[in-house]
Amino acid sequence: MEIESIQSGFKAITDILNRSLFKLGDFQVTVFSIISVLFYLVILFVISSLLRRILLKRLSGFYSSKIETILLLLHYFILTIGTLIILQSAGLDLSTLTVLAGAIGIGLGFGFQNVANNFISGLIILFERPIKVGDRIEIGEIMGQVMRIGLRSTTVLTNDNISIIIPNADFISDNVINWNHTDDIVRLRMPIGVSYESDPKKVVEILEAAIKDVEGVLKDRKSDVILDGFEDSSIKFYVRVWTQDFSQRPGIMKHNINMAIWEALKKENIQIPFPQMDLNIKKDL
Repeated sequence: MEIESIQSGFKAITDILNRSLFKLGDFQVTVFSIISVLFYLVILFVISSLLRRILLKRLSGFYSSKIETILLLLHYFILTIGTLIILQSAGLDLSTLTVLAGAIGIGLGFGFQNVANNFISGLIILFERPIKVGDRIEIGEIMGQVMRIGLRSTTVLTNDNISIIIPNADFISDNVINWNHTDDIVRLRMPIGVSYESDPKKVVEILEAAIKDVEGVLKDRKSDVILDGFEDSSIKFYVRVWTQDFSQRPGIMKHNINMAIWEALKKENIQIPFPQMDLNIKKDL
């Protein structure tokens, strides 16, 4: 009796798995075929991802940004070809997918414009390389380091350790500031205002001496101080320094320079003025 009950239970499960759900052309879609296809797709994805990671690790020293792009495209190519092979091996006539492709085309026309736009933008980013992993960028109010570039979106990590997912289309349609597009060396510009009672030439000498020994300031690129103009209550200067060590942390670099400037001006009794307003009240006689 136990053997018969086991056999009947096994037969019931087999019947459920082999029950036809719907047809794609001459292909009968069953629960078993769906599970089989999903199983092989998961294996395909794991193998392709593992292969990409191994190759990326082995080839990371050779033009890493280009290698990463090639391996990412290779990953998607393997997934596409492997999916077609799996579907055909399962017995699906790929010619029946033309109907499905037509339905997807209609869907793109109505609801998937953004997805298609981001996908195409992702391909443009991967080939043109306006940004790459490791770059420090600004887009709108977002500032951070590029951690990952996908075909749909890009992940940016801010200095507050917050990951922001940005659609790729934004990088094509909006203005993007890439702090280290060609190299890691960047120049920081910081405004400073001093009192009109100060000697501009002396101020320039003091500021140049103050920033010379600040940590992170490059010695082989000239830092300078320029007189930018005359404000309502102050003489406006710009302190300009080059840095490489702090290209990903400009806020810390600005803090160090501002502290050095504050100490230098305080030592020389040079005032940093604040806006003032004179109010005259006239009384009727």
